[in-house]
Amino acid sequence: MATSDSRTIKSAHRVLEILEYFDQDRRHATVMDMSRTLSYPQSSTSELLRCLTRLGYLHYNRFRRTYSPTARVALLGAWVKPALFRGGPVLSAIDRVADLVGETVILSTASNYVVQHLHVIHGHEEDAIDAHVGDTLPLLHSPQGKLLLSSYQNDHIRSAVHRLNAEESDASRHVRLADVMEEMAALREKGWLVTDQADGSGCIAVLLPARRGMDRLVISVLASREVIEQRSGEIIAALLDHRDEIDAVEGAEVREMAESNLARMNDNVKIVSYRRHFA
Repeated sequence: MATSDSRTIKSAHRVLEILEYFDQDRRHATVMDMSRTLSYPQSSTSELLRCLTRLGYLHYNRFRRTYSPTARVALLGAWVKPALFRGGPVLSAIDRVADLVGETVILSTASNYVVQHLHVIHGHEEDAIDAHVGDTLPLLHSPQGKLLLSSYQNDHIRSAVHRLNAEESDASRHVRLADVMEEMAALREKGWLVTDQADGSGCIAVLLPARRGMDRLVISVLASREVIEQRSGEIIAALLDHRDEIDAVEGAEVREMAESNLARMNDNVKIVSYRRHFA
């Protein structure tokens, strides 16, 4: 028993060290990078990384064979000191949207060919749609997934469609590549999507602005089909207003950080300090 407990503690310790590894200005790393730096056996390092990837905490780039943290890692401790960590534009916008619409609001991202919910605020009505952090949805068959897929390059979309069709055992859920590419082109222009489900619920989803080095994110409002039909204009306007607000705030922050990296010399020559985070 003691041996089993010891192994469990060691695994937990290693998981935390792996997550902290990426906090040292390392955006991407291979199994060998982490194995050498942390002095772990390569086999157990590889298994831990695959486990964290399946859980949605790491993203695996199969072309470069590198791992990087997902947005789910960034949100882990946001609740601990809300005054310090929840002041960012994304979570603040979600809070305001939830207050405005009174329905369930979700922040989602794409993780390993599925959509994963990162943050959920439940609606306060009795018939509010239920959702949970960590829930997953199919990339090809959910409004959030379609919006996220539209943010990929065309070659990546083709690759994802081929893979997901091959892994789907239900032939009725296979999709035609030409249809998907046409839909993706339309979604890129619009940036939002309204759908209803067979269970009587509906969803309005908006793709958030891209930011270098960050996962693409979608904010969506879930409600009954009747609520979506009656209030779609109001909800879309609220989501788009807050999307634009996020874009403005993050753009200002990036410009401010870029300007802070400029050092003026006496001979009026500017030297730009390029930090790896913005490379």
